[in-house]
Amino acid sequence: MNVARKLDLILDAWFDYIELDDYSNARVQADEEARKKGKVYEDGVSLNGDRVLIEQPEFSKLQDKLKPGKKSQQEITWVLSFPQVIDTDKKKFLCPLFSLDVTSILKGEYQQEGWNIDELKVTEAGDNLARFLRLDEEQRENLITQDGLRVFLETSFEMKFQTYKQWMQNVSSSRYRIKRQPYLFEWGGGGFSYNLKADFKDIKSGDKKWSKGHPAREYLFGVPQPAEHEVAYMGAFPTEYPPANSQLTAIKHSQSEPITAVQGPPGSGKTTLILHVIAQQVVKRAIHLIETGEDINNLTVISSTNNKAVDNVVDKLDEELEDELFYLKGGNKKTISENAVIKLQSAINYLQLNHFDESNHDTIAEEIKNIQAYLNEQEKNYLNLRAQRKLDEEKKPQLESKIQVLESKLEKSKTSKNRYEAGATELEQFAQLPIEVYKKIKVIFENELSQLPGSNLPWWKKFWLWLTGTNEKKILRRTQKKCEPYILQTIDTPFEVENPISRTVLVQQTRQVEERLERVRELQNIKEELQELSDKIERYDNQLNTLLTELTTIEKRLESQLKDFYHYFHSDYHEKHKKLFRLSQEFLTQQALCNQESVKASLELYKSFLSGNWKDIRKIKENLDEHLKNVSLMFPVITTTLHSIRNMLPWIEQCVDRTILDEAGMIDQHKAFPLLVRSHQAIIVGDPLQIEPIITLSRKRRENYRQTAFLDKGLAEIDYHRYSPEEEYSATTYHRAAGASGEDEDKGKGIKLREHYRCQPQIIEYCDNIAGYGLEVMTETTPSLLGTNLIAHNIEGNIINNVNQEEVTAVCELVQHLVNQGYSLEDIGVISPFKIHSGALKESLTQKFSRFDKNSIGTVHTFQGAEKKVIILSTMACRSQDSGKIVWINRRPNLLNVAVSRAKELFILVGNLYRLEEGGSYTRQLVEHIRENGDINDYKFEREVPQLKPQDNPVYDCEHLEIFKDAIEQAEEELIIVTPWIRGSESKRFADDIVSALERGVKVIVIYGNLNSRDVENDNNDASLEKDLTELFSDYSNSHFTRLGGDKHLESEGTNEKILVCDSKFAIIGSWNWLSHPYRRQCNRSSINPNLQIRRETSIKLSNSTSIEDVKARIYPLIR
Repeated sequence: MNVARKLDLILDAWFDYIELDDYSNARVQADEEARKKGKVYEDGVSLNGDRVLIEQPEFSKLQDKLKPGKKSQQEITWVLSFPQVIDTDKKKFLCPLFSLDVTSILKGEYQQEGWNIDELKVTEAGDNLARFLRLDEEQRENLITQDGLRVFLETSFEMKFQTYKQWMQNVSSSRYRIKRQPYLFEWGGGGFSYNLKADFKDIKSGDKKWSKGHPAREYLFGVPQPAEHEVAYMGAFPTEYPPANSQLTAIKHSQSEPITAVQGPPGSGKTTLILHVIAQQVVKRAIHLIETGEDINNLTVISSTNNKAVDNVVDKLDEELEDELFYLKGGNKKTISENAVIKLQSAINYLQLNHFDESNHDTIAEEIKNIQAYLNEQEKNYLNLRAQRKLDEEKKPQLESKIQVLESKLEKSKTSKNRYEAGATELEQFAQLPIEVYKKIKVIFENELSQLPGSNLPWWKKFWLWLTGTNEKKILRRTQKKCEPYILQTIDTPFEVENPISRTVLVQQTRQVEERLERVRELQNIKEELQELSDKIERYDNQLNTLLTELTTIEKRLESQLKDFYHYFHSDYHEKHKKLFRLSQEFLTQQALCNQESVKASLELYKSFLSGNWKDIRKIKENLDEHLKNVSLMFPVITTTLHSIRNMLPWIEQCVDRTILDEAGMIDQHKAFPLLVRSHQAIIVGDPLQIEPIITLSRKRRENYRQTAFLDKGLAEIDYHRYSPEEEYSATTYHRAAGASGEDEDKGKGIKLREHYRCQPQIIEYCDNIAGYGLEVMTETTPSLLGTNLIAHNIEGNIINNVNQEEVTAVCELVQHLVNQGYSLEDIGVISPFKIHSGALKESLTQKFSRFDKNSIGTVHTFQGAEKKVIILSTMACRSQDSGKIVWINRRPNLLNVAVSRAKELFILVGNLYRLEEGGSYTRQLVEHIRENGDINDYKFEREVPQLKPQDNPVYDCEHLEIFKDAIEQAEEELIIVTPWIRGSESKRFADDIVSALERGVKVIVIYGNLNSRDVENDNNDASLEKDLTELFSDYSNSHFTRLGGDKHLESEGTNEKILVCDSKFAIIGSWNWLSHPYRRQCNRSSINPNLQIRRETSIKLSNSTSIEDVKARIYPLIR
């Protein structure tokens, strides 16, 4: 399937979803004007049993509206609903609880007898139903909608009926005005989605030939690329501190990539990141203009579906830039009129009253160039140093190898020299040898020796030699004579030669002369070798010194660590980046004055369009780029929600240089798409582990949508998980931007911000644990005004109509307590996971505290992007049948992650801690985390604490533990314990501790059961502990373990009393839950933190025997 075809199918699926979502909270204008225009019909429409009747005149009018050729008739649906539920806030509007499509009826033949309602397609209005029936979010999800209208009404309204008319007559509500009359209305979708649908229509009718790299294409089909390290930027917003390391990674990625997905955990500086990107957009334009002389459009749009997310950026801009003309705040018509239009006029006035200062313009440009040149030079220097370092690192081992070879050669040469020097020493005496004399002697000796006759000659040969004078004696005399002058020269030397007097002496002396001459030659050779070796050693020394000098230089260079420019430039030069932003602002303002007339004309035209002159849309479009360049010269930023983008930028063209979307994890993916189509680049910031998009469809409706909008149209199952707006765990705007696969809750490849700046460490530690962020907490530990940063108040609770009134009462008291401790109402936020319960909290708190901002009270969803010093979370769930609500809270870490991380200084959990722990998962972890790192309080209402009289002997807080211990150890005959609950660590401990008393024969009586828990299965007791204690007590016939309200004790409604009686020694009556209190850890540590208690744990100790017997008399009847 090609990209264009797939995109069309995705857009169609999105249209289908918008239609379902619109139905969910439909509002039907039903005033006189709507009736005159034929938008709503009630006259001539009635029910007869299970059939709808439409009178002939009305039918004909309606049929005429649907004739082919009527404008937009194919986009209009006519629907039936009943009864008429009137919006009490907007009395001109009806709130249909469901819609029955009658369009096909109106296109067919008229039927006098009417039409069977069961044959019409029904679509529930989930939001309207939730408000009408006061359903919480979990109940709304479980509406039965796929089995027809009858089953839907019977299950949702819990009432049986014979006919639909009977149901219409009987349905009631104390909160809504009901007119028991059916009505028909024209439905073209909700006004809230009008802009979105208009954008999609324009996109669908366009060519959609987006090349690879276009944000819209990459959003749907691209694969995110990793961030490159060696990237620098120019410009920073004037914050005190530079971007953090993870923010730096995101900024680097955004310099070149079409889409940058950033995962921003709670308090991780998302807004600061956005401000820096805005600043860089401004600097980018100024530098481009200075370098090239050509201007560019640097328009940046900040958007989200969450108003608070956009407002956070606006607040920071206002805080730093004060009243400067920098951004246009968009939104609905009223917001545009009160903000953007006024600012545009201010800019026009500024241009009229001020003039271009060329000298100032040039001076600023020169300053910008100087800073840019300086920063570029620092980068260049770093690159040169790094290149040199690389060469050094490569050359160092080469030098070391060469040095090693040279040192080896040098060592060998020195060894050889030493050896030759030793030889020379041995032969040194031969240096005095008279060489020339010896040579002459040697010649004479050898010549004469050769002439000597042999020693074994025959007699005649000897006679002949004698006659001729050549016999041995004559030869020896001749030799002596010839050698004498030379031999005389050897006398008085160590090398004296003996004149030969015999053949033997001649041979001996000849050999000696030859040997001595050989030693001389040997000495000369050694001296020559020594000279050669000395030359080598000198040469090697010189070479080695040169290499060692070079190596030392390299080692010194390598010793000094080279600071990675790309890791530190943002912090080292933050002040210069800030100055660049300020100078660029001034420069672009001068540029606007330089192009005064054209800029003013564009501003006036844009102001006219925003003021309602829609014809100017076409005029602007004729030269869109030029006009937006001029507008963005004065206003580089537009802020608006995604629903209002079209109000500010109605053109489906790439007219936005950079889009920045915040809280993308809670944005339905289709809502971001039109803005991305308009953009050149986008940064999408969000967190898939915080609040997801709010889906108003029931599970059944979602299953049907999956089949009809995706699978039946030829899209695959994986496409549904990637592109369906109601797949809130795999297909939000964040998931799409991060390239999530749609499988196994894949979160994609976003750049995670890891530094945390908001909460106290003990608070954010819980969020980090359940979400697995791996945060680096930058906040310093500071106690709250109550001492601890984490508190949990245990409240048993009681729910009526999805409101836990006990928790509402407790929260009101806690707010007063916080104010008494030094907090202001502005410091406090109160939230609940459930809308109906949060509504009750808001109503009670605003009545009790008139200055309490109603926006500080709401659901967890409404607090995404907000923060308070103190957050109170009221969880509502308190019964076993509320397990579905706890499962709903625990479904993912998102809800509690957001709830807890809204608190900067103090987080307070209010709820039934037993149920929250029993529910497991994240609620259990939260209670355990507070137990380990904060304080837990068994909340006491005024009715539970005895009113002390002067003569009373009071027992407070941890004193109860010692008294209970003494009672178990000192009881001799009877020990009575009356307590509402058997659960938790205290009951486990009691099972061990009480054995000693039972073994002593003490009659131990335990009576338990809460007054409000008549249902054994829903009594907040631990069944396993009950079983263990029942078995334990069964072994001791005189003792009793009795639950009130069950088995043979049905006559009793249970007890809220807390009593301890030890023989006739004493009785304790008061607020202390003997077998289920949470205080042992705190008491062992020191004492109960008095700052967290509104009312202390208080009891009265009775020692008078008559009073003790009276207490026993009240108890004994319960165990008969």
